[in-house]
Amino acid sequence: MGKAPSDMFFESEVRPEYEGRLLLDSLCDRFTYHSREDWIDRLTRGLVTINGSVANVSTIAHRGDKVVYHVENYSEPEVPTDFETIFEDDEFILVAKPAGVPVHHTGRIFYNTFAAIIRREFDSETATPMHRLDRDTGGLILFARYGETAARFQKNLDRILLRKYYLAVVRGRFPEGEVDCKMPLREDPEDPIRLRMHHFEDGKECHTRFKFIRQLSCPEIGPELSLVEAELLTGRKHQIRAHLSEMGYPIVGDRLYYRNGIYYEKLSRGLTLSDEEYKELGAHNQMLFAYKVKLQLPYWDKPRIFESHAYPADMKRLLEK
Repeated sequence: MGKAPSDMFFESEVRPEYEGRLLLDSLCDRFTYHSREDWIDRLTRGLVTINGSVANVSTIAHRGDKVVYHVENYSEPEVPTDFETIFEDDEFILVAKPAGVPVHHTGRIFYNTFAAIIRREFDSETATPMHRLDRDTGGLILFARYGETAARFQKNLDRILLRKYYLAVVRGRFPEGEVDCKMPLREDPEDPIRLRMHHFEDGKECHTRFKFIRQLSCPEIGPELSLVEAELLTGRKHQIRAHLSEMGYPIVGDRLYYRNGIYYEKLSRGLTLSDEEYKELGAHNQMLFAYKVKLQLPYWDKPRIFESHAYPADMKRLLEK
């Protein structure tokens, strides 16, 4: 585990809409993890600077001003920081992200995002992930070593990242052979968990090709389990997880889509799950892993295929049975 420093400094710029307004208003509206009273306290204690000068509750902000917020006794939830390097050259890095670490910052994790971990490990302040994986999904992710490399290739990522394959352990007996799923997905404003994706005919086009691999046996998780390969042909939010859930084959350990998200809601309230609840889920991390990619970097003669089998511990134990 990489421990965050006890003193952290967070930088931001004042947005155009706050030109001539109180810096306090900008901070309250943009960084809602602190209340207005909290921000007043921090400004009063001199923990915020603007363009290098200490700010106060009366400071007026202007667009583009550089704001630095000093956090004392900083801490954040521990996340796994180990990873596997699969390939690297002068421009790109292919690594296997562990499940449980977010790629980008969340409301509670800034220092140990996976992007920050990679930047520190490879001594590149501008190393940029070319695509995303959900926090609870482990597996292969391609980084551009430098920001300029990312800018050159981001818009045409499909020319270099040709194919992406995942392995998922699902509940139920999945149909043998291949299943071509083109179920459109979008959020449901009536769903109390707003980020969850659902099948709607007016949703975004989504295309996943599933392939049955084999049946698995683990009575303590469920009477029937299947190992399924998923090829991601479009890259929508939660696409594989939502497709499998809507098809009736939820991924083992998926807190958001299994049992109507009751475990996700509990964790989002800052509570912890009991051993019995993890047993009901079937795993501490969802059993979805981005295990294979087909790459064609512009300076290669032909595409190359890379794989990782650094599965989450629960998934690894099950697959080795």
